[in-house]
Amino acid sequence: MVDPRLSRERANLLTRTINALRHIAEIELLPGDALEEEILQKIQATPYHLVLVPWYRYFNWSRVEAHFGLTRTRGPTFAGYHCDHLTSLDIGSQAEHLRTILLDFGGMTSNEAVLICRSLLHEARRSGIQPLLKPSTPIYCENWYASQGLGNRLDSILGLPEITTAGWAERSATIRMILVALWGLIYEDGPGKSELGQGTSQTPRAAFQFAADEQSMVFRLNYAMPSWTPKTAVTSLWPTSGHPSSNFQFLLRYADFIRLHTLSENPMIELVVGLLPSAASKRNYGTIHTVWVEQIAPQLVTEPPFDLPGPNAPRLRLLPTAPVFAQKPRPAESDEGRAKDRFLNRAITDIRLLRGVLAEREELIKDLRSGGVSTAPPIPPPDAEALLEAFQERYFEARYQIRQFEIQIAELEKRNAGPEEIETLRKKMEALSSRENAWIRKLLKTIQVYRDTKQRPPT
Repeated sequence: MVDPRLSRERANLLTRTINALRHIAEIELLPGDALEEEILQKIQATPYHLVLVPWYRYFNWSRVEAHFGLTRTRGPTFAGYHCDHLTSLDIGSQAEHLRTILLDFGGMTSNEAVLICRSLLHEARRSGIQPLLKPSTPIYCENWYASQGLGNRLDSILGLPEITTAGWAERSATIRMILVALWGLIYEDGPGKSELGQGTSQTPRAAFQFAADEQSMVFRLNYAMPSWTPKTAVTSLWPTSGHPSSNFQFLLRYADFIRLHTLSENPMIELVVGLLPSAASKRNYGTIHTVWVEQIAPQLVTEPPFDLPGPNAPRLRLLPTAPVFAQKPRPAESDEGRAKDRFLNRAITDIRLLRGVLAEREELIKDLRSGGVSTAPPIPPPDAEALLEAFQERYFEARYQIRQFEIQIAELEKRNAGPEEIETLRKKMEALSSRENAWIRKLLKTIQVYRDTKQRPPT
């Protein structure tokens, strides 16, 4: 169903996407002014695999979804799309939806839209990450256990040859952010939360997979959430500005597409986070991108989550990681580290908001000085983005160095090394931690000034 509200430019973009989809499916266009009753009659007369309507129709129409079955776990799909910049304020709050499939045709290229829609059309391609990759692309895997750190995994993934050969190195900051959020889902919000820092467990808490090629980069995380329902899944990934620092909302801002599957009669969930060459999340930060949340039948899971490399999984490779020696950190230090990460997430959001406010005020001042709105040439974009990314890189590098110091100290204690050598490393670690705290305090001061300015009553 075409969107009659689109501008000519956006309508042409939608036309290109539709023409690309004709290569993989038979397309029937319906007029934009069609009523839900007319759509229902078409569906009842002709079986469709996928019905796409504009996003505002998708959220307002309920009879089409009910016709297919509200609690279905396979079969036809009813989805929405948008070609304009869509925000959480546009779609409103979660209104008892049991699934949400919203495609960002405005942020994707036509080939990327084909890649996503092909998974929607065929049940065999609905889960896993192989349908999103080329047949020869290797998939790196790792099981996440209790009491595991994150620093070495960041460097292991960024050091993979696919990052440089496929042209993903320029999005290294985004990759770090996504990995931090995925790690937080397990060790801050998920099954590894209660066991962090309490020794090594032989039972994996999550299965992690990563792959990248020229057409996409994907992260896959499988873990158990026994208390989750389809509605819980939709609520967790519903775009909102109320909890900007939550891990799921963090992924919504930095990923180009997200797919979350719950399994019927099974506590496992499958989360797939992807980046695309078009970089919609980077170009249109703060808008809604492709979100796909639904419940599927366990029979549709074609890639076992905890599988390891072997004859039955020739594409899998073990993720190269540096050896980590098990130790029992002090709970206070663990809590402090997680608190710093959460604060950093909130600080990044506030800084971006501050940058937008400053840019708007500078634009207004320049227009007024030049004699009117739109008479002055556009000002160059501020360089705050580069500064923010540089700070993120330095922060994660410091966290990694502190982790390496902890590992070295644990090794020395295990070998009964001299106290002088251990004390030297401990002082270096404390000095670096002190510098890190100083960075956070300076950042907090900037955020506080910004908040005080916003809370000040107008004069």
